[in-house]
Amino acid sequence: MAATLTLDTITSSGSTITVPTGKTLAVVDAGSLTIGGVAITVGAQGVLSKTGDYTIVAGDFTGKSSLIVFVNVSAGTSTEATITLPAEADFSTCAIHVVSTATHGLGNFITIKNDTPVEVYSLYAKGDHCELVSDGTTAFRTGNEYCTMRGEVALTASFYMAASARTDTFAGSTSSNYTVTTDIGSGWSTTNDDYTAPVAGIYRFGGHVSPSTSTYISGWQIYNTTTTTQYNYIAPGINMAYGSMNMNEFPIQLAKDDVLNFWCTNHSSAGYVTGAAGASDQRAKLVWWLVRRI
Repeated sequence: MAATLTLDTITSSGSTITVPTGKTLAVVDAGSLTIGGVAITVGAQGVLSKTGDYTIVAGDFTGKSSLIVFVNVSAGTSTEATITLPAEADFSTCAIHVVSTATHGLGNFITIKNDTPVEVYSLYAKGDHCELVSDGTTAFRTGNEYCTMRGEVALTASFYMAASARTDTFAGSTSSNYTVTTDIGSGWSTTNDDYTAPVAGIYRFGGHVSPSTSTYISGWQIYNTTTTTQYNYIAPGINMAYGSMNMNEFPIQLAKDDVLNFWCTNHSSAGYVTGAAGASDQRAKLVWWLVRRI
């Protein structure tokens, strides 16, 4: 015969209350069994699959130690899919991991926001992901994350440089004489001919300058117009070897919205930074990619 107890408190004359062998203490609602006011999770992992905006609710993660939200934004173009986290006080016992599962439609991206709502991380390509946990008051990224943010611009027409000149090459060329072949994260401006960091992070810049014959032209030199910082600077007219400043994977820590220009310096004889229309032709290229958000 089943028995029903209606109680607010269970007590005993001893120090231990034992559930006998063969018996089960069943708690119907997930998360209703607590220790010190904190819900005990069942160690289960929840999985959701979404194709657009979604707000994570208590029923998705209550009683679970991990929730994975798979997001597919392959359909459509130039669309933002927003995944909104629950309030920080509500998911302190569950890690939430958002993952992009498919090749994005052109210009599509996934934004993870807190309940304010403020962006905490963005995903731009298949495989991008971010795990978040809460201490009850603040949501933190655990470091288990990856964000694809990269680009390339290339000169489609040769750019003339006078002797002993230092020039903002892309502004001098204008957007009609270069092509933006890749810009995941939308950092490059064809209006201002510069790069604006979409997020705070460590970035790497590389590429090469192809000077015309018998011309001492170096590049790329980077100027942060926001902080007025010059990186890998070479003054015009100094004695330098061919290609001495053709950089490879030059790392820079940038704040969000830092604006960068890219310059070349010509040592002596006037000449050209080589451009060409064909993607496989010899031409000057600038590349960048985000190493890590900070």
